[in-house]
Amino acid sequence: MTGVGTSTGMRIARAAIFDLDGVLVDTAVHHFAAWRAMAQGLGFTLADEDEELLKGVGRMDALRIVLGLGGVEVSDEEALRLAAEKNAQYVKAISMLTPDDMLPGALELLRDLRSRGVPTALGSASRNAPLILDRLGIRDLLDVIIDGSVVSQAKPDPAVFRAGAEALGVAAEDCVVFEDAIAGVEAAHRAGMTAVGVGDATVLGEADVVIPGLHAAGSLADHGITFEGSPATSLKEETMSDIAPVRLGEAPFHLDADAQVWVASTRDAMTLEQKVGQLFFLMANDPAGVDADIAISQPGGFMRRGAPVEEAVSLNRHIHAASSVPPLIAGNLENGADGASFMATQVGTPLQAAATGDDSCAYRMGEVAAVEGRALGVTWDFAPIIDIQLNPRNPIVLNRAFGSDPDRVRRMGVEFVRGLQDNGVAASVKHWPGDGVDDRDQHLLTSVNSLSVDEWEATFGAAYRASIEAGALSVMAAHIALPAYSRALRPGIADEDIMPASLAPELTTELLREHLGFNGVVITDASLMGGMLMRMPRAALVPASVAAGCDMFLFTPDYATDHAHMLEGVRSGVISQERLDQAVTRVLALKAALGLHAPETPEERVPGLDGIDTDTHRAWSRAQADAGITLIKDKEAGLLPLDTVRHRRVLVYSLRGMLSFTGPAERFTAQLNERGFSATLFEDGPPGSTMFTRVGVDGGVNGAELLEGYDAVIYVADVQPRSNETVARVHWAPFTAGNLPRHLTELPTLFVSLGSPYHLQDVPFVRTYVNAYAANDETVDAVVAKLVGESEFRGVSPVDPFMGYEDARW
Repeated sequence: MTGVGTSTGMRIARAAIFDLDGVLVDTAVHHFAAWRAMAQGLGFTLADEDEELLKGVGRMDALRIVLGLGGVEVSDEEALRLAAEKNAQYVKAISMLTPDDMLPGALELLRDLRSRGVPTALGSASRNAPLILDRLGIRDLLDVIIDGSVVSQAKPDPAVFRAGAEALGVAAEDCVVFEDAIAGVEAAHRAGMTAVGVGDATVLGEADVVIPGLHAAGSLADHGITFEGSPATSLKEETMSDIAPVRLGEAPFHLDADAQVWVASTRDAMTLEQKVGQLFFLMANDPAGVDADIAISQPGGFMRRGAPVEEAVSLNRHIHAASSVPPLIAGNLENGADGASFMATQVGTPLQAAATGDDSCAYRMGEVAAVEGRALGVTWDFAPIIDIQLNPRNPIVLNRAFGSDPDRVRRMGVEFVRGLQDNGVAASVKHWPGDGVDDRDQHLLTSVNSLSVDEWEATFGAAYRASIEAGALSVMAAHIALPAYSRALRPGIADEDIMPASLAPELTTELLREHLGFNGVVITDASLMGGMLMRMPRAALVPASVAAGCDMFLFTPDYATDHAHMLEGVRSGVISQERLDQAVTRVLALKAALGLHAPETPEERVPGLDGIDTDTHRAWSRAQADAGITLIKDKEAGLLPLDTVRHRRVLVYSLRGMLSFTGPAERFTAQLNERGFSATLFEDGPPGSTMFTRVGVDGGVNGAELLEGYDAVIYVADVQPRSNETVARVHWAPFTAGNLPRHLTELPTLFVSLGSPYHLQDVPFVRTYVNAYAANDETVDAVVAKLVGESEFRGVSPVDPFMGYEDARW
């Protein structure tokens, strides 16, 4: 690093020099608008990416760049006229600036440096710098102003910074420059000064240190940089979580003036207790429970599990009728609308959609979730899952996400977001910062995404950026740690201080909001999970989650107690008043973005499924199943297609995971029998009935009974990823494994998975194997049709179903 004296390993700066645009204030938008207007007058258009070329460049140099982009040549006289016209338009715009236009942290840092006695200078190419400083009310906080009227050379020439140091009477090596443009960083280095980049680290990588904004100047000490003197009050590192206003008119909210007024007036009319209530998102099970929760303090919303249509409609209408502020109602609509009602349409699973090779399947899945879900009262979907199955032993991702290819996950996540939000339901991409690397479950402990910074950026980072750019309204912060990024953003952080994203400000504020630019709502994953509860006492973690950057807190074991914890967090300063208002503003903005601020009756908000074209949705489900079901292995000659002559007598085994039932296997068996087969579904005995009985015999059909009584055996496995389950593997008959495919060399044997795509690890010698990825009726029907040759297998596996096992391919 160049410049800055050292003392006990700390570099002590004796002066600070600031660029103007992008550091103290953002007038670049006014500059570029003026240049763009001039270009249009000359008959060409400037692209958005051209703005970066003009940062930190003097007026005439910028004019030459603009004219070069348009291929336009003008005389010197005409160039002066164009520059003057552009400047007049720009001056008119900046004359409307106020102190509120200063970038976060700028005023606080200038005041802190003044209290320390550290001299400051402005080093800017702008000739309008004095006007801007006057409009911002900070001219008196700068000792020297070096602008385009003092130095004519444009950055990366170091003249402007050298002049600033000379005017301050401080050696160049003792100065720190704050710059947002790469040309300015180069100029600082050529002047022999330390350069602090302000903005995007991927753009300003040549700087000695990069911070997202002056609000994060307190973190410079973590990078070994400090200033002389003692501040009157310590400059606490503040993040955008503390002080930045919510941009209501921008992505993802895009609120009009009336909606913005509703958000502000609703928030400002609330008591402190009511604001705290809006941070909570609770589970709704019955009207009495909803009323009891609202009596404590109306929460921001309620989550619903699948229920019969009539029950879903009735309770969701009650929630609206009982609420004074419009509530959000959410569901896990990960596969379509079945998360709102198990009578609504399930469109397979995301992994099945990925197996089709058609990204539009993800859009249709989101559309079905939104159209049917909104009719049932759901306005917020805790989906899509954009986790990446990089570790096939991860037990919780599996068919809930789009596979192991980061690019496919990125694309299909975007399509799901659009399918939801084009149809009036908010998306919540999850599980930030990304599951699928660890082979453990965050429901049970804090799991770890162990990727390096570069690996994360190329995979999960790309997926989250894409969904954010697509306008995703919310993100769910999981109880998953990302140590590489925590260490990068918090150098020297102790291992025990590395927290899951739900409690880590460096991940959920700095990385998500400041680095990725997310302006929407962040909600924690369920706060009853071990991955959160094991990290700190509940009284501390409740407010800590909001202080870390989460706007809403999901679920409570006791709402009154957790509400008191959050309230105490505000009163004690763990959550600043500004941070509380920011979170509440986002919650209300999400409601307004969904149109919930408009007056409607509960019946209008929750109309029910009558009139919804569910027939089309179920046709989409059938089409996806037909396109996605994948024949992984077909090595047993003469087995497929099944026919009623060679394979008439079929034994069907139902292999099930937690919360799976025999329904899919029963339907599978019935479908075979309708086609003329004599299929029998093996009936498992009561739980524990095979304990301490004959190993290899009881719990299945074996020996002569099997070989003489059947022509083929088909295993139908319905093992789905479930919360709190450490594996998603086949479980054979307890103690005996009597249903193991011991006779696969003597009797045609076929294995069909309706859930996890990785069962070949447990049945590697099965020679005919199918992954269907879902257990809904449409998928079961399509599997049978393919097995008997009525349709072709068309799916392509979106993961490695062999898990690297050589023998699984044999």
